[in-house]
Amino acid sequence: MLERLDITSFAVARDVALDLRPGLTVFTGETGAGKSLIVDAIAFVFGARMGRDVVAAGAERATVRARLARGGRTVTVERTLTIAGRSSYRIDGEPARLEDVRALAEGFLDIHGQSEQLAILRPAVQLAALDEFAGLQDKRAAVAALVRELRDVRRRLHALRTDARERERLVERLGYEVAEIDEAALAPGEDEALRAEQARLGNAARLREEAERALAALDDPAAGEALAAVRAITARDPSAADLADAAGIYETAAADLRRALRAYRDALDEDPERLAFVTERLDRIARLLRKYGDTIEAVLAYRDEAAARLADLSGAEASAGELEAADARLLAELAERAGALSRARRAAAGRLAAAIAAELDELAMGGARLAVAFTCEDDPAGPAVALPDYEVIASEQAAEPAGALEPVPRAFTETGVDRVEFLASFNPGEPPRPLSAVASGGETSRFLLALTVALGQASEGRLEVLDEVDEGVGGRTGAVVGRALRRLARRHQVLCITHLPQVAAFADAHCVVEKRTDGRRTWSDVCEVAGDARRAELASMLGGVTPANLAAADDLLASAAAPA
Repeated sequence: MLERLDITSFAVARDVALDLRPGLTVFTGETGAGKSLIVDAIAFVFGARMGRDVVAAGAERATVRARLARGGRTVTVERTLTIAGRSSYRIDGEPARLEDVRALAEGFLDIHGQSEQLAILRPAVQLAALDEFAGLQDKRAAVAALVRELRDVRRRLHALRTDARERERLVERLGYEVAEIDEAALAPGEDEALRAEQARLGNAARLREEAERALAALDDPAAGEALAAVRAITARDPSAADLADAAGIYETAAADLRRALRAYRDALDEDPERLAFVTERLDRIARLLRKYGDTIEAVLAYRDEAAARLADLSGAEASAGELEAADARLLAELAERAGALSRARRAAAGRLAAAIAAELDELAMGGARLAVAFTCEDDPAGPAVALPDYEVIASEQAAEPAGALEPVPRAFTETGVDRVEFLASFNPGEPPRPLSAVASGGETSRFLLALTVALGQASEGRLEVLDEVDEGVGGRTGAVVGRALRRLARRHQVLCITHLPQVAAFADAHCVVEKRTDGRRTWSDVCEVAGDARRAELASMLGGVTPANLAAADDLLASAAAPA
């Protein structure tokens, strides 16, 4: 669970600290008070993509810190975003990567907002929801891995089956390139060494003159006279011993320099033939760099890549047979696994439809009819599975189709061979149609809540964050939404932004978001309310703190506290 949330200079929050607890926590406040900052802050700290505009006005950086209790230990996650747009993460005080933070949130955090309500209308999201409900993530991952492997085999086969003449031309070009680079016998760093040698050979005469001049200066009699004078000084004045030491160091260094200069001068040689060779070698290297890479290392890397491609193409005949065998093997295994995944989905579809229908019944939508439609399309290159082209499974129907079916090659993706779509009829007498075609705003909100609760029954405890899941729901049905949230909160920690007092009354903890100002800046504060302060907030949500609304708030709290 999320134990504590600290928000500093994030959006409209200046300095917010929240201690959270299990169960249902609601956040209420006036329109524009910044209620959604809690949802945004949680999404931010767990890696949501956000720009520097979330840094509060006048601040240098925004920081959100979350303390979690997971697996019997406490974990602290922190994210900071500077006004320059640089983002950094820490886990338990140590620098972390975005991938580490997102991995921590995986399986622990679900955030449902208005964008997620729209997402649930997409068939791909509905298929993922069904798989989560049925606990099919491992089977789905195995199918995805097989599909990726099969696609790689087919890509390589396609490359081998390209036009023979084109392959022949490519073999010839790659062979020439590999031979050209091999013939040059390049060595990493060779060009830098050659350029240094070229400079030395081209200036050999001038370098010899400079060496002679340096030797002459070192052999100057004046230097010997200076040393003799120093010795005379130290002979007469023992306190000047440091001068003698310095003179000795100078004399030794001068002797060493003299020997080094003579060796350097004697090694210098005007060698026109070597200079011509070095210049020609550098020209050859430059031509290879223009063709194959910016550095010798890049040229050698290109050579290895070209040699590998050449080996693949040269062994095309032998490889094709192996790849065709691999294709057949993978396709057969995919048919078995994809078929098993599809049958498991169909077996779970009725249970999911029944669970959602039961929740919708609790949400005052008892006339709703729900079903899951499965579609499979033909594809001669796909795995052969025995499934109907179209099948609709409702809560009262068996999952298995009647009669035996012949295996048919089906189109496939990494999710298998099924296309799933939730069908719904929210009014008696209407045939079920795609959810996106029949759901109004309030109905979509209640369906999302029903789905969240139904999925929650089959998942481990996690943090569920809901941003105005009661959007479009009136006060008349607010209480049933509150009860549904309480049911969800029995298994999960639930944080909910709401504008309905009928929902807020069911909370285990109630927080109010208020906008404040000092005349120069405006910010939002969050504080928990209880007792009379909570009654006053509920009354305010009902229209104002009046005796009648305070009495109504008491009725809401009493009703929420009564056994379901």
